[in-house]
Amino acid sequence: RLREGRLRGAPLSSYVSVQAETGALYALRSFDYEEVRELELWVRAEDGGAPPLSSNVSVRLLIADENDNAPQVLYPPPAPGPGPGSGPGVGALGWSGVELAPRSAEPGALVAKVVAVDADAGQNAWLSYELAKATEPGLFRVGLHSGEVRTARSPLARDAARHSLVVVVKDRGRPALSATATLTVVLAESVAELLSELGSAAAPAEPAGSLTRWLVLAVAAVSCLFLAFLLLLLALRLRRWRRSRLPPPSSASTAAALRGVPASHFVGIDGVRAFLRSYSHDVSLTADSRKSQLRCAGGSCCDTLPARPPPDEAAPLRGEDAAAHRAAEPDALP
Repeated sequence: RLREGRLRGAPLSSYVSVQAETGALYALRSFDYEEVRELELWVRAEDGGAPPLSSNVSVRLLIADENDNAPQVLYPPPAPGPGPGSGPGVGALGWSGVELAPRSAEPGALVAKVVAVDADAGQNAWLSYELAKATEPGLFRVGLHSGEVRTARSPLARDAARHSLVVVVKDRGRPALSATATLTVVLAESVAELLSELGSAAAPAEPAGSLTRWLVLAVAAVSCLFLAFLLLLLALRLRRWRRSRLPPPSSASTAAALRGVPASHFVGIDGVRAFLRSYSHDVSLTADSRKSQLRCAGGSCCDTLPARPPPDEAAPLRGEDAAAHRAAEPDALP
């Protein structure tokens, strides 16, 4: 059985247990090397005699380290926001800093130093430094184990004034974990020149943002115009389609249109004259309706007044026949 004790404020029985018949020890939780590096406990063995005899033994458990911590960069100071990684197991934060290097520096001159630590132990905490990216690859170098950034050659007049260096820090664990540090090195002879260079580099940020806004507005305006054009084209096509579906005008519609003409246009000599002026090209009227003549052009009134073959010249009417003809003629003229 396990003698009771406490570890970090908790009873030992919450960390390990002992099997009563075989004496095997079992872990009840995971151990972190950074929290508990070793564990001491007492186990009591007792027989079943009468009286029972027992003995105590001290057990010391050593916790092995695992590579579960990525390197932490202390210098350069952390930049606001996450930085780029270098593969699996990369630290979550990126780092940035600004350093001054004179243009008159000799090869091997110290420019900056990357400082990093690892919470693991043993080879899991052995760190190595590597220059992963540089604006001018042959101008700077980084110490493999020291993290010192030095000039590989003397700066030349053609070299840019501003350089960006990305340093990768790796440990020796399996799998290896890493972190990145970003350095900005400015070739200048004084701090005033350094500040001037940094100010000129940050100035174009505002025009670039303004240009982006104008570009977005232009794209939005073009999109609205294109959408309006599509809607107008759709409306025209719909209007043309609706017109094509309408039935063609027929004789019935023509007759309906004539029904709206007032009856006065068809009664009396003046009405007949107005009607014929509207629907005929050749009209000859006299005061005596028996002698009136009407000739209609085929293209203008053939659909309105159907043509009839001219009757043979009738004999003069006398007496009751003439009176009946005069009485019926006004009704037949329309």
